[in-house]
Amino acid sequence: MSRQSLAIDRQSWRRDHWHAGWIVSTVMHTPSPRILLALSLISAGLFGCDEAPPPPSEVRSRLTEDLGHVLREAAAAGEGTAAAMPGAASFSVLERALGQGDTATSFRLARDLAARFSGTTTTRHGLVPTDPVEEGFDTDAIIEQLTLTIFTDANHLGGGVYQVPVELVCETTDIDEDGTAITSLDPDCVTAYGNIQPRIRVEEDGDDLAFAIQLGAGHDEPLIFTLSHTSLAMTVDLDGAEAAIEAVATAFGEAAPNARLEGRFTGRLEILGTAHARVSLTVDRAIAVAVADAGVDLDGSDAFRLATGAGQIARTELDGNAATASASLDVKATTLHIPGLDGMDLDLPGASLTMTGAAGQPVQLTNIGLGGSTTTLSKNGALGMSIDLNPNDGRSFAATITADEVAGTETITVTPKLDLRIFTDHAVLGDPAPVYDVTRVQLTGGLRGSDASDQVEVIGGAFSIATNPASYGFAATAGQCVSSTETFDSTSDDYYTQWTVGICN
Repeated sequence: MSRQSLAIDRQSWRRDHWHAGWIVSTVMHTPSPRILLALSLISAGLFGCDEAPPPPSEVRSRLTEDLGHVLREAAAAGEGTAAAMPGAASFSVLERALGQGDTATSFRLARDLAARFSGTTTTRHGLVPTDPVEEGFDTDAIIEQLTLTIFTDANHLGGGVYQVPVELVCETTDIDEDGTAITSLDPDCVTAYGNIQPRIRVEEDGDDLAFAIQLGAGHDEPLIFTLSHTSLAMTVDLDGAEAAIEAVATAFGEAAPNARLEGRFTGRLEILGTAHARVSLTVDRAIAVAVADAGVDLDGSDAFRLATGAGQIARTELDGNAATASASLDVKATTLHIPGLDGMDLDLPGASLTMTGAAGQPVQLTNIGLGGSTTTLSKNGALGMSIDLNPNDGRSFAATITADEVAGTETITVTPKLDLRIFTDHAVLGDPAPVYDVTRVQLTGGLRGSDASDQVEVIGGAFSIATNPASYGFAATAGQCVSSTETFDSTSDDYYTQWTVGICN
């Protein structure tokens, strides 16, 4: 075939069987979530197939039958295992034990790290958005969008290639002062559309139907999805994606960014049976990304860099018939450099977790860890924060979460123990010191709590939090209860978590 391949030639495709590049998401206007999902679900394709492309009627039939089957069974699997998955309530005992504020003095390590990199603050009650998109997931609407709007006989250019209607990406609706909806095409969007020339190529290879988005005059194919009756997969290949990036940049009158992209990752949704699904994300080749302004050294301090190792990063399996669920997380060693005056560097040796659950049964968490060494956050080369998890106990631990619906209690037990050590240097990080810093969290045995009380009982072991200054910490033993309140400090004009140890009420 005579189109430009973004990463591999035909011979290497015959070894790997399928390929995709990297697409830069460029929004001409803001389409609805349904349109975005519809476009992503069909943006895939195969290289080098010799079979004649399927006619439009077959494409529509396969989308209706195969995509419909995959999405409906996946939804059924999720509905059937809702009771087996731990929700926010399963961790409320920790919320009460560690404090419920959002300041640096309450134990919100993940939020604190995220805020340092994003420069934003978090809401008082958590990271979950308070105003999520309310539009539901409608399989029938997605299929209707694909079959009636894109894969029509009129849009078929021949050879399995379909033009993406300009109305799909450039149509806007305004409401005039009389409340009348006026639909039109955004002229800037139409110009960019003409430069990008978005098309979709469809090919069939055995049981798989593949779709590829084509961009630019060279019809580069940067992103691939493959669809069968029991699976939907996507592979993004970062190597050689410069052509796709350049095509999108040119369409908007911009110069291609100064970037180096390496690696490949695959997301896959598999239907294992009725209401039984598995979702996985795998880094097929180690990822290394570097981006900087024009003329800037990509290996220097003024470039953004992200690198992470190869392996299966995440997997979730849901069996709606058995009402069981399992999930695993295994992030490989990851480094991140944020340029600028702050010059932040994160060195994460890894992150792991395995979860199994069944309706009415305790949730088992194993291999909870942060890699084989210390996690560090540096600024301009100086250590600003370090985190060690169970450094003297194999750097991992296990936990069991048990809910007693009759008694209205939740219990978390740990094995062998939890020992989290944190060092923070606010002078290096360039932020004001809070009332105190949490320096160590230790737990042996477990904790029990309920929504009816703000106390958390220590069972079969000990629970302590050390702070700097030390006067804000506590130590509790089996049979004692810990409670926490948010207290305002007038000196720092900030809130902090104050713990109290006493008799259980």
